[in-house]
Amino acid sequence: MIGPKCEILFHLFKVYYIFVGNLKLLKMPLNKKSFERYKIINKLLSRGRGYSVVELTELVNEEMKEFEEEINGKFKKLQVDKRMIRFDLEDMPNHYPVNIVFKKGRVYYESPEDSIDNINIKENDKNLIEMALQTLSIYQGSPLFEKFNDVINRIMASSVLRKISKKDSGKYIQISEMYGNTGQEWLEKIYNAISEKQTLVIHYESFGNKASIRTISPYQLREFRNKWYMIAHAKEIRNENKTILFKLSRIQKIDDCYEDYFIDQKFNSTDYFKHSLGVFHKHDEEPINVKLKINEGLMKLISEDKIHHSMIIESKTEKEMIVTFKVYNSPELETLILGYGNNCKVLEPLSLANEIKKRVKLTMEIYN
Repeated sequence: MIGPKCEILFHLFKVYYIFVGNLKLLKMPLNKKSFERYKIINKLLSRGRGYSVVELTELVNEEMKEFEEEINGKFKKLQVDKRMIRFDLEDMPNHYPVNIVFKKGRVYYESPEDSIDNINIKENDKNLIEMALQTLSIYQGSPLFEKFNDVINRIMASSVLRKISKKDSGKYIQISEMYGNTGQEWLEKIYNAISEKQTLVIHYESFGNKASIRTISPYQLREFRNKWYMIAHAKEIRNENKTILFKLSRIQKIDDCYEDYFIDQKFNSTDYFKHSLGVFHKHDEEPINVKLKINEGLMKLISEDKIHHSMIIESKTEKEMIVTFKVYNSPELETLILGYGNNCKVLEPLSLANEIKKRVKLTMEIYN
């Protein structure tokens, strides 16, 4: 099971594979300098006439004379030589659907239709890309997503795709901002460790405690309410249940570790949160069957958006409905029920109903 923000990852990967399907797989990363040179070469070759490598070198340098790069604290005009242009001519077909030919010492596009702008993208794919780029904007600056800079450079290289980004497109999708310390700076390190089955050492500050060192084998990442969490086996935990939840924002430092990766045979990524309302999981307790009476003020909302995926509507009238679901008896459950106010009454179990009564009484005493 994955959180809503974790699904954003799949938007990004889908965008990536759309382009891998339209462009040839990269042999080397395409950086911004290469991108600028390719645009100039593409413009020249699209004119339909041939150029020698010497001519291309001179013309590229002429167009790039306004560009500068910083070397040892000094700014220097960008210039290329014939060797670089030859490499670019060989490399462009690795990034774009173009064929470059050499005839009698001159360079041509094989077809008048060849261009780095001619990426075949369906309208549905354009909409997907626009949606993904807007959605992923909340992760700007995150190390994990900076790895996709190469793909973004190629996306924006196409005049077709430059037209996708509309000036008012920001109005179409509004994503909740990631505020405070979300822990997302550790995503890449942990994600790689999960996929490569590598052990890590984390310096972790539990709530109200000093930082401790944990040797972990990470299994899963989960997002909940704009915060990131990790399920991992922790070697130093003394109790039997060593696979627990860590909040990424409480990690102060991560070090590489060369101990063997531990696989917890009891851990199941699909079932771990099966009976959770959020990120709360209980190893030693069975989930409880909860029965609630929902009044008409809340019926439509609960009917449309289930309290939990296990929720069943047992009966329903115009005034009320009875729902049941199976979850852990957790603080999250109590907070949820209290949030429904007088539109919800706990029918079962009796122990939960009594706990809610107690919480309501204490709340009333505060106001009295």
